[in-house]
Amino acid sequence: MVASSKLYSKLDALEMELTERLVPHLIKAAEGKNDLVFCVKGYHSFAQLKHKTDPVTAELVEIGAEILSLKKKLGVPSDGSIAERICWYCREWGNAKNHHRAGEQGLAKQFLNEIKNTQ
Repeated sequence: MVASSKLYSKLDALEMELTERLVPHLIKAAEGKNDLVFCVKGYHSFAQLKHKTDPVTAELVEIGAEILSLKKKLGVPSDGSIAERICWYCREWGNAKNHHRAGEQGLAKQFLNEIKNTQ
């Protein structure tokens, strides 16, 4: 039981850190100040961006992966969580086959709205 409460505390801290760091990063992107906000290695197939990645988003995706791992250990659903959604947005931005997808500014605004509506 004590181990479980430590995992829940860690999960809460990581989720708070993810949100606190992600929101200002998305605001900059929504303002057009970061065209590569969703550019993370492994989430896109653009040859010209093969060696580019947004370092802040890459760190946030790593935090998200840790959150998802903890949720799985604890049996907590992750559907719709910020940790799950950041991965979805990176994949959506990198989905070259979807010609109707929004650009980075539109996706950033959409993600900000999602975050706002879940709080």
